Amino acid sequence: MSGFMDWILLAALSMLPFWEGRYTIPAAIAYGFDPLAAYLWCAAFNILACPLIFFALSVLYTKWLCNIDVIRRVYEACVRKVSSKDSRVLERWQELGLLVFVAIPVPVTGVWTATLLAWLFQLDMRKSVLVISIGVLIACTLTTLATIGVLSIQL
Repeated sequence: MSGFMDWILLAALSMLPFWEGRYTIPAAIAYGFDPLAAYLWCAAFNILACPLIFFALSVLYTKWLCNIDVIRRVYEACVRKVSSKDSRVLERWQELGLLVFVAIPVPVTGVWTATLLAWLFQLDMRKSVLVISIGVLIACTLTTLATIGVLSIQL
């Protein structure tokens, strides 16, 4: 299984929220894809989702969502909280926090959630994309190693 459409399917799955590379890689390997090729392809498309999500959030918010009172209030509350004195922890740990958040390959800690958090907290987009990308590489590496049996977790 390695036809053109199979690679397109892997790319699409790698960009889906809550699925991303951490689930696409094991599926790809199970269907006979080379582990290294699956890792590189899935990680690349998972990373590609990050700037696209930033852009989509910015456009959606400025064009439509800011006109919905509830959404605007939640967004403004997040911004106020971040800019308050209580946000020292976020200011100190924002990049490392995003990296660790994405690097741990468990559900809901992927690119989509991290990008949403970075956008809500108005973190620098370039730094956030870089840090989230490194987190994706770590998560995809751990997932690939676990899938091929190099890494195991004993409970």
